[in-house]
Parts: sequence; structure tokens; C-alpha cells
Amino acid sequence: MSGIPVTGVNELVLEVLDLDRAVDFYSDVLGLELADRSEQRAWFKVGDGARLGLWTPQVGIARGRGGVHVHYALHISEDAYDGALARLREHGQDPHEEDFEENGRALYVTDPDGNVVELWTWAG
Repeated sequence: MSGIPVTGVNELVLEVLDLDRAVDFYSDVLGLELADRSEQRAWFKVGDGARLGLWTPQVGIARGRGGVHVHYALHISEDAYDGALARLREHGQDPHEEDFEENGRALYVTDPDGNVVELWTWAG
């Protein structure tokens, strides 16, 4: 395989203006399980190991910001991390890196439209 071996989606984060209203919709209307909630963020379980975040307008890791969504994460294996980092750099990217210790490592890059794409080794 010549591309980065993405194995799934870890998380998708959407910006919402009214967190209470959004949480009510995702939990009551869609029936998703609320996994965590703070004043500015809510997380829902989505399938096996994936989650959906709802955030009030804010700037996140690697300058992820509001709009249609703040950022989204694609899962990669730990073994693929160094290769992904090298490939991004080979394509002129300067990825932001985060080490979440027991929750894995992540690379962040921004697409041409300003969306922050995360490649994360955390398997959920």
C-alpha cells in the first residue's frame, strides 16, 4: 500500500451553538449514548471505538476551530505512525504532534479548506 494505512475513524467533532439542544438531539432523537460531558463539550459513543464530539465554538488542539466541524480523527496503528509522519513531511506538511501517553500519539495537519485532520494511534 502506498498511502497512509488508515484503519478507521476515531472521532468526529462538530461545532454547535447550543450544547444543551444538541445533546438532547443526539441522545434523545438519535439515541446515542452520552459518554462524557463538560460545560463546552459532549462526547457520544459511536460504534466500536469511535466517538462524536459536540463542542461550543472554541479553538482546539493544533488550532482546530469552528465551522462545519472542528476536526476529525482517523485511526492508524502505532506501527504506522512513523511512516505516516514521514509521508506527511514528504508532501510538504509540517504536522503537529501530540503524545497522549496511554491513549496513543497523534499527528495533526490542516486540509486546504482549513479542516484539521488527525491521524491517531488510539484504538478506543
